[in-house]
Amino acid sequence: FSMKRNFVSKPFRAVKNASDAKNLKDGVELTEGSIMPWVGFGTYRLGKDKAFSPTLQALSKGYRCIDTAFIYASEQTEKQVGDAIKTAIERKIIESREEVFVITKHWRKYHGYSETLQCLDLSLDRLQLDFIDLYLIHWPGPAYNTMSRRKDVMEEQGPWAYANIAEEDMVKLRSETWRAMEDALNKGKVKSIGVSNFTIRQLENLKKTAKLWPPAVNQVESHPLYPNNELRDYCAKEGIIFQAYAALGGQDGTKKKWKELLNGEKLLSCPAVEDIAKEIKVSPAQVLLRYALQRNCAITPKTVSAERMEENSNIFHFELSDLHMNSLNDLEVPGETARLCWRTDPLRMLDFD
Repeated sequence: FSMKRNFVSKPFRAVKNASDAKNLKDGVELTEGSIMPWVGFGTYRLGKDKAFSPTLQALSKGYRCIDTAFIYASEQTEKQVGDAIKTAIERKIIESREEVFVITKHWRKYHGYSETLQCLDLSLDRLQLDFIDLYLIHWPGPAYNTMSRRKDVMEEQGPWAYANIAEEDMVKLRSETWRAMEDALNKGKVKSIGVSNFTIRQLENLKKTAKLWPPAVNQVESHPLYPNNELRDYCAKEGIIFQAYAALGGQDGTKKKWKELLNGEKLLSCPAVEDIAKEIKVSPAQVLLRYALQRNCAITPKTVSAERMEENSNIFHFELSDLHMNSLNDLEVPGETARLCWRTDPLRMLDFD
């Protein structure tokens, strides 16, 4: 299994640590030799038919890594990301396709060997690309037979009640998904493969059957309230790049959840973050994104505002002191209480093989 592949080298510079990045083109060298920018642009929940303009704007602001997924906006976002890349080339915002690092994600409805290859082909078609730079398994669990899931049924039969596969078959099926991704890598349809939302337990299970190890990236929820330190340490030990989503606190937290965690304040407006921002004259968002970089996490913040795009990318000129880092580390809520994402999924705690 060839780890290094002969792809055209990109206009990116490899730097070992995220905190050493000096601009949006500085990245980390992945296991297969391509370079992924440490800071990218996310497209989650931009809304139906609303991803084109922000993605084009991000490219014109200098972002060179775009993170999307098969399922975003009811399967609408990939097509708009593809259109934005095409338009950026036409308008000479970028010279060529090679100047953008594209991440997309396989959807759980397509777990299995042939299903995964089908899902990938659909993504390539929608993105209008010949290859994807980084292809991730979006979710380690099953799809569901219905979205109208009754609480009483799940209380009686457990969280797998509506799953389209039995719990005991999940590990094998997931290994087939990975095998398809390994084959897609060898055929040049993808340049690197990785996972998202995987726990240590799920990674260890995958390791038993994987021909290609480690996965290039594990993209997971991580922010000061829920830093996911044990998983981050495991990924560092295995050589997996830890990519943090919801680094600003995400969009899935409810009013009730914020009341429970921070007396009703969101992460961006909590005193610990605001105090640091005032002290060093940057925005709260810049504090949280810099915090992620100094923990060696890749990030893909999302916004529709051109002003915030600029702000989110302007995080290379300052450093948080040990005192600042400790004060943000102190926000950690033990256990799983501060997990904010995937809140309606019966298996959101990921406590399965």
